[in-house]
Amino acid sequence: MNTEILLTIKLQQQLFVDPKRVRLLKEIKKSGSINQAAKNAKVSYKCAWDNLAAMNEISPLPLLERSTGGKNGGGTLLTTYADRLLQLYDLLEQTQEKAFHILQDENIPLNSLLTATAHFSLQSSARNQLFGKVKQCIIHQLNATVEIELADFPQPIYASITKKSAEQLQLSWGREVMLMIKAPWVKLQFSPTEEKNVFSATVKAIENKGDTKEALLALNDHLELCAVLSSDQHTEIGQAIWLKINPEQIILATLY
Repeated sequence: MNTEILLTIKLQQQLFVDPKRVRLLKEIKKSGSINQAAKNAKVSYKCAWDNLAAMNEISPLPLLERSTGGKNGGGTLLTTYADRLLQLYDLLEQTQEKAFHILQDENIPLNSLLTATAHFSLQSSARNQLFGKVKQCIIHQLNATVEIELADFPQPIYASITKKSAEQLQLSWGREVMLMIKAPWVKLQFSPTEEKNVFSATVKAIENKGDTKEALLALNDHLELCAVLSSDQHTEIGQAIWLKINPEQIILATLY
């Protein structure tokens, strides 16, 4: 599917940048000349000048600066702000394109910025990625215990992180968080205990990995976790088991 998403940014309800103005700035960066940039962008010098003047009028910081001396008697350069503006524009274009692609995957909910962002822009070595909301965050002297509600799951899950991390993540009631749990951190046990983060599950699939095996564990119809099994652990597909996750082995992430 060929898609074209044109990004426009307004300031003070006026056009600030669009694809044509971005190209003009990029041509100035390459040539160091408004006249040459206009030619390369296939617009008249007056059109180029008018667009630059309109941008500068509403820009928080100057976009252009004059260079003096040199072989050709100087020219026009982009300011640091203009250069960062071009970088930001490129990032926003990439984000828009990836965001549009997730539209085709009906398994990705679009009612959560964190969930959507994680699917199209975040990659992690942790096999298990869960999404939930903070129910409470209890701050201790050095650490914090975070109680998290998962969507479509009746039991809360607890994460233990440092007090500093909890403050940096600004964890409070209702805050959306992503939980990252490596497969070796999901431990199987064959009877329940009263500890935190002990959940019943069903073995859905088993894959041999040489000395170890990986098991796909279904907590319900919507939630699955991957666990690493040692060679002496014997399980079967369809078997009911229990799994445990150490609260200190859960990594939390959120959006600022």
